[in-house]
Amino acid sequence: MTPACPADSRPLGPREILGVPALPPGAVTGVAERLRAAVARLHRRLAPPPLQVLEGVLGLLDPVALGALCRLDVPDRLDRPVPLDRLAAATGADPDVVARLVRYGAGRGWLRLDRRGRVHATRTTRFLRRDHPGGWRAWVEFACGPEVMAAAAQLASAPAVPDAFAAANGASFFDWLPAHPERHAAFDAAMAAGGRMHGLALARAVDWSGVQRVCDVGGGAGALLGVLLDQHPHLHGVLFDLEPVVARARPHDRLDVVGGDAFAGLPPGCDLYLFVNVIHDWDDAAAVRLLRGVGASGGPRARALVVEGERRSRPVDGIALRTDLLMLTVAPGGRERTTAELGALGTRAGLRLATTTRLASGDLAHLFAPA
Repeated sequence: MTPACPADSRPLGPREILGVPALPPGAVTGVAERLRAAVARLHRRLAPPPLQVLEGVLGLLDPVALGALCRLDVPDRLDRPVPLDRLAAATGADPDVVARLVRYGAGRGWLRLDRRGRVHATRTTRFLRRDHPGGWRAWVEFACGPEVMAAAAQLASAPAVPDAFAAANGASFFDWLPAHPERHAAFDAAMAAGGRMHGLALARAVDWSGVQRVCDVGGGAGALLGVLLDQHPHLHGVLFDLEPVVARARPHDRLDVVGGDAFAGLPPGCDLYLFVNVIHDWDDAAAVRLLRGVGASGGPRARALVVEGERRSRPVDGIALRTDLLMLTVAPGGRERTTAELGALGTRAGLRLATTTRLASGDLAHLFAPA
């Protein structure tokens, strides 16, 4: 698959990034997540145990079907309602295969099949198009890639192996990516989709009045900073990631692009260093090394803003529960952490946890100040 990308570089808002007319407060997002989890819990309790087992096992077909529908460009062919047989003919695939994939997708809500046999786009379908500005199709193209699927199969068949990705692919995830540039680009595009969401959420939820220069550590191609700088014209951004990654950055008149290794040191002279879904990629020792770089490079007044999914003491059926297992699959030692665990890492790095803010994305933003 060719990685999806936004259609243009115009400033993006909640409708393009999240599919909502306005960004909800973080507290509302938290309530909505708990409500969805309660409904899902009720759904499971209505099923006898064997059905729950079958639903769990057959859930592996979700990425298979979603990946196949995108590979056939079904979302891009639904500018208007299309008869199923005509849609199948346009894909060039076996009509029976297309029909069964469409029926599965309709059951999951990714598209709609009416009584006349016509296929309609839903809100979700539009977010799966190649030209959608949010770029969320890239998550399908990354997560349905053969290397990720192989790592997931490895975890299922040999959970005692310490690094499922390396066992399946011959090298650990962050060592494997540079040798496979097409898949690295797919990963970067998926991170960019999340970055745009986090940029918008951070722009609205965090007080940026005392910040002049902000560095996005591990910021990929700069999607997050692009949104953040558009929302706050007084900010100057520093994009920091590996050289091959930042080479794909889009230019911005208030953005400096710096390539390098975060474990060797961070760009100096920034007021605030962002770590958005970066700390959860690493074990505790590596995470402390990254956070120590804030004081070493930014100076005694530099702060860090760590954005992560929330690991609750009692599991809640949500994205953070899944991303924690994704880390187990691709990044040994990586994990989602509780607020207390992140605070302890900050203490070891010479920082103190000052505030925690829930974002509209559902994540938590932890602000660390010098101890």
